[in-house]
Amino acid sequence: MRRLLYKTTLALSLLPLAMYGQEKMLSLNDCIDYAIKNQAKMKNAILDQKSSLARNREVTGLALPNLKLTGGVNYAPLVAAFQVPNFIKQAIGGYVQRSSLDTVAFDNSSNELALAFQPKWTSNAQAELSQILFDPGVMVALQARKRLEELAQQNLELTEQQLRIAVTKAYYNTLIAEKRKGLIDQNVVRITQLEKETKAIYEAGFAEKLDVDRITIALTNLKTEENRVKQLVDLTYMALKFQMGMPLDEKVALADTLSETYIDKEILNHSLDFEKRKEFQLMTLQNKLYAYDLKRYKLGGLPTLVAFGNYGYTLYNSSKLFDPVDKWQKSALVGVKLTVPVFDGLQRRNKMLQAKYTYQKSQNDIENLKYALELEKESARISLESNISSLENQQKNMKLAEEVYNTTKVKYKEGVGSNLEVMNAESALKEAQTNYFGALYDAINARIDLQKALGEF
Repeated sequence: MRRLLYKTTLALSLLPLAMYGQEKMLSLNDCIDYAIKNQAKMKNAILDQKSSLARNREVTGLALPNLKLTGGVNYAPLVAAFQVPNFIKQAIGGYVQRSSLDTVAFDNSSNELALAFQPKWTSNAQAELSQILFDPGVMVALQARKRLEELAQQNLELTEQQLRIAVTKAYYNTLIAEKRKGLIDQNVVRITQLEKETKAIYEAGFAEKLDVDRITIALTNLKTEENRVKQLVDLTYMALKFQMGMPLDEKVALADTLSETYIDKEILNHSLDFEKRKEFQLMTLQNKLYAYDLKRYKLGGLPTLVAFGNYGYTLYNSSKLFDPVDKWQKSALVGVKLTVPVFDGLQRRNKMLQAKYTYQKSQNDIENLKYALELEKESARISLESNISSLENQQKNMKLAEEVYNTTKVKYKEGVGSNLEVMNAESALKEAQTNYFGALYDAINARIDLQKALGEF
């Protein structure tokens, strides 16, 4: 009983380690979903969209009331005084009999008075409210809000599309590398078996030592290539995980299988719809924003009307701050302000011309983009068509090389063929396999490029 409990505890303690080392089986869609959630480019694109939406809401705030509170305390250690005629002396001299005055003091008094209108302490608190009633610039900005939101969304979708393409290419590149590794392993097994059989024939006296040495050399070279292919597989996995935004030490395995049915010829007959291309959508939206910018300057000659009001308190203290003897004084002001632009040195006109030229350039860019997209589609179509033809030829060539190798091997076993013929056939088969997978990789990439060019990815 104690031994059973010990074994159970040990197994449970090792279970997390076993689960940690287990490979994750990922399909192409799994890899794309993971990349959309974790890739740094996608995260930044989402942040850019949020930032754009925040700027859009900032524009919306221009049409809302603006309320602010202000307050402060001022202290004047030195107060400038104004010199004015001594109106008190003049008044006394004109209305009071001199006999009742101290004549000497009256005559010696100054003919000017120093008056200071600035108190030592000034405190104020005020609330200000303003509301734009009419402003053509704000009006156009509000009209452009929806386009700005669409532009942010299109940028996000373009980044996602580019990420999907990169992950898809990396995924199929890894599948091809895995398939090539499997065929290299089969070749190693096949040549190893041939070496074993040739050694047996040599020991029986029906083969030369040279025959064994040739196969041994070929097997050594094949194992060297096998190691290179294994390193290539590791690199393709790392490239795939990089495109996904996955830690490079994460263990994964691919769930999909490599199939030539992915490369269908039907796509060669598809026509291009410019509205499906994200680049065309982005440039069209940008052109509409340029049109709003031009409209903003055209309407810039209209007057603006703003309503405003404020309400506050002011406290003046001559001796000390917040003297209870002094009282807060209320103040309020309401009004409207109409601003009519008359002449600004032709600045608005020149800005309007700049916006007009930018808008016209954008229209020219759209036309040029159509030609570029059509050229990209046609180039991708021709490339895929050529790669499909090359793939079919390489597939036939690989099957033929397999048949030649099998026939040569049978002839050698029956004693009617040479060892050199077997080695040549094996070398030709290996070259045919390499060419086939190269053609398959090119065809898959060409199909992905054509899907992108057609806006179907």
